[in-house]
Amino acid sequence: MSYIRRKLGDLSAYAFILPAFLILGLFLVYPVIWSVVASFKDIKPMALQQAGLFEIPGKIVGFDYYADALQNPLFLKALVNTLYFGIIFVPITMLGSVLLALLVNQKLAGVNFVRTVFFIPYIISVVSASLIFVFLFNGDRGLVNALLSNIGIEGPNWLASSVWAMPVIAIMTCWRNIGYFMLIYLSGLQSIPTDLYEVADVEGASKFEKFRYVTWPLLGRVSLVVMILLLISSLNVFQEVYIMTGGGPADSTTTVPFLIFNRAFKYYEIGPAAAMSYILFVIVIIITIIQKKLVDKRLG
Repeated sequence: MSYIRRKLGDLSAYAFILPAFLILGLFLVYPVIWSVVASFKDIKPMALQQAGLFEIPGKIVGFDYYADALQNPLFLKALVNTLYFGIIFVPITMLGSVLLALLVNQKLAGVNFVRTVFFIPYIISVVSASLIFVFLFNGDRGLVNALLSNIGIEGPNWLASSVWAMPVIAIMTCWRNIGYFMLIYLSGLQSIPTDLYEVADVEGASKFEKFRYVTWPLLGRVSLVVMILLLISSLNVFQEVYIMTGGGPADSTTTVPFLIFNRAFKYYEIGPAAAMSYILFVIVIIITIIQKKLVDKRLG
């Protein structure tokens, strides 16, 4: 017993962390395992209702749901819509975050207040932010169309248009997140040695040249983190779509997470929804690995 105690150390420490492990296992690890198994089984809603907590009913169908998802036109369209959202959301958020970080990195009076103002949208709930933009881009009584009409432009019915609905959702998401990523870039800016800027001043470098050859290269690791976080956010966009458009019009804003939600909780197709979620997971992993290799190659 004393040998085991010497090897394991103070056993009371394990008693303290045991509740956390139980909670993580029950609410994180087990649902992941359950969903993996469910993606290979045909689960009927009635059988699921009568099953126990650790029981996964249904017959095994193998990789049928994965194959069906990859051949499903709506799933492929949802992938394209999600990619379209990311193409708008990621670059605008990164650029806006960097510019705001450069702005609030100045030693000016009231700069802390300005930082707070820029960060406030991030702490607003997705529901509240979505409703704000629904009001702003309302086709009949929206503020945006009212301002456009004052200069002689007739604005479209933004959220009812298959062309404009997704950009509006992406812009709203950018507005919510720019302040948060601004702080990440700000921490990166403040970690850059001032000696490098003094050397650049001696060499006669302009502000743009200092940003291009000093600031941006040294923000490479920070940019990788920001890009990965933005990519994950863009591939998991759901609440905004659910509140603002409900996937319409004509499925033009149906993203993969929104489609997974509908298949699982609206039509109770648990297996197909689980298969789609793991296809999305694999896509996220592949893109993240590619991004890391590209950044490591550039920084190396």
